[in-house]
Amino acid sequence: MPTIFSLKVDMEKITVIHIMTHPPAYEEHSDKPRPECNWDTPDGSWVGIWGYDWADQLAIEVSRITDKFTHEIWQPDCRADKIYSNEIFSGVVHKSFPAKQIKMWNGIKRSSYTNSDEMINCLTSLPDNSILHLSHPIYDGLNKKIINNFRGNVISSYHGIINLPINYLLMIQWDPFKKISYLIQHFRAKRYFKLVNHVTFMNNTNVILLRKYYSGALTKLTMGIDTNKFKVLDKKLCKKKLGLPENKKILLTVSRLYNHKQIDRIIEILDRIDGEFVFVVLGHGTINYENYLKEKATSLINNKKIRFEGYKTGDELIEYLNSADAFILASKSEGASVAVMEAMACGLPIICTDTGNTAEVLKENNAGIVMGIKNYKEWEKELNDYFKGKPIKVLDIEFVKEHYEWKNIARKFAAIYDKVKV
Repeated sequence: MPTIFSLKVDMEKITVIHIMTHPPAYEEHSDKPRPECNWDTPDGSWVGIWGYDWADQLAIEVSRITDKFTHEIWQPDCRADKIYSNEIFSGVVHKSFPAKQIKMWNGIKRSSYTNSDEMINCLTSLPDNSILHLSHPIYDGLNKKIINNFRGNVISSYHGIINLPINYLLMIQWDPFKKISYLIQHFRAKRYFKLVNHVTFMNNTNVILLRKYYSGALTKLTMGIDTNKFKVLDKKLCKKKLGLPENKKILLTVSRLYNHKQIDRIIEILDRIDGEFVFVVLGHGTINYENYLKEKATSLINNKKIRFEGYKTGDELIEYLNSADAFILASKSEGASVAVMEAMACGLPIICTDTGNTAEVLKENNAGIVMGIKNYKEWEKELNDYFKGKPIKVLDIEFVKEHYEWKNIARKFAAIYDKVKV
């Protein structure tokens, strides 16, 4: 009788758990319909899963290029009375966990973080080969509790500028309590970075200082965009469809509306500029902050020089990008602005503050206009010059695809997961 050889193949996939430490932004969606995925809760409220945060998008894009991994996105939700779960893509599940806000005094100021005991408890049921993908800071709040209760492989990603305790220790501090608090954070960070297998970062700010805490694998990686969707369309047709004037410069920003983005500063400057333009603002924020911006823009509104168009996605967002003559981003800090990437892919000239990966790329290629973060006189000069006809160099579309196409970004993250699981 012939011998039958049996080959056992391990088909178990590695599970990547993407941790989000902030709850859903219900307040910013208070005047919007519920997301498609939602549940009523016993207390008369509701829980929703939107599925478009950074963790969701990264997990989806990695799943598009490889089936080696399954992905779960864990998010605390202060409205949740139990764990709510939804498959947002094949092999990608978003889970919302019951949570509460914890107030704490760290010697510097009264602050809070979102704590979820149920999320911590679920760590114990994860397979031994699971990978945790966290955002920074890893040594504070919910991330600190998660790492304390997990002994597997950990990847940590900076989605903004790298901020470390040593940044504050190197500053002159007259308050001894602040100095002591930063010193405690400094030594705690050194301890927690030893538990991390790989760190990704988006821009070069403070990378040298990071090496004072972390000596392991380090990769520069941003989020990505779909350049098959975000592409150049006919500008005249887009302007006509959206009711924007063809004979005026259309200046566009796409942003969450809050103080950090400095849109109020742009409004102040545009109010002093005498030019034929329309400033289109896409995005949403709290009702109070949106009202604050509209009140500040009263003169521009009366002169039909500004339009608040709300939050836009999909084809409508792409049409707005292609209707614009230039894109402006005035953030105080950025990791790597996806909005700027999408504008670049649509062939737009970029005017931005000197922060983040996209500003670094523009400067390296002598493109766009990169302004001082709080140099408002420079902003006014550059905007005046632009409306008077100053040309702005745009990045080559193929260059944008190479740097920011999701497929390229996802392959690099998948390679990191592969390396870490060994």
